[in-house]
Amino acid sequence: MVNNLLYKIIAQDIVEPILYLPKGLICGALLIMVLILINGLWYQFRRCQLISPIKVICLGLFASYMYTLLQQTYFSRPPGSRNTVSLILGETWQGSIQSKAYVIENILMMIPFGVLLPNVLKPAESIFCCIPLGFFFSVSLEYAQFLSQRGHMQLDDVVMNVIGTIIGYLFFVSIKLLRRLNKYLKKKK
Repeated sequence: MVNNLLYKIIAQDIVEPILYLPKGLICGALLIMVLILINGLWYQFRRCQLISPIKVICLGLFASYMYTLLQQTYFSRPPGSRNTVSLILGETWQGSIQSKAYVIENILMMIPFGVLLPNVLKPAESIFCCIPLGFFFSVSLEYAQFLSQRGHMQLDDVVMNVIGTIIGYLFFVSIKLLRRLNKYLKKKK
C-alpha cells in the first residue's frame, strides 16, 4: 500500500520535468547543429573531425538534460519561496511519503549526469573526476537554491544526488565494458 502510493507520487512528480524536456531537446538539437557545422568547417580546412559524431550527440543530450534539470530545480521556482536548511543526514527519509519520494527523485535526477558527463568530458571517464564533479554540481545547486531561497538546502539532497551520479557512472562503465567485450569477441571470430 505504502509502496504503491510512493510510486504514484514519484510518477506525478516526474510529469513536471517532462514538460521542460521539449525546450531542453530544442536546446540540445541547436547545439548539435552548431557542432555539426563547426565539424564540417574544421574538416574543410584540416581534413579531420574536430569532435566525433557520438560526442556531438552526447553533448546535445547533456545540454538537453542540464536545461531540464536546472529548469526543474531552480528556474521554475520563485525566489524567496523556500528557505529551510537541514544538515541532518536521513531527515528527509524520516518524513512523509512525499519526502521519501523526494529522496528517490534526487537519486533518479542525477543518474543521467553520471552517464552523460563521462561521455562529454574525457577526464570524467575516471571515477575520481566524475563523482567529485557530481558532488560539486550538487553542492553548487543547493547553495544557489539557498542564496536565492528557491529550494530547501538539505544534506540529504547532496548525498542522494551523489548516489545518483554513482549509479549513472556505473551504467557508463558497464556500457564501456560491454563495448570492449563486443569488440574483443568480433576480433576473435
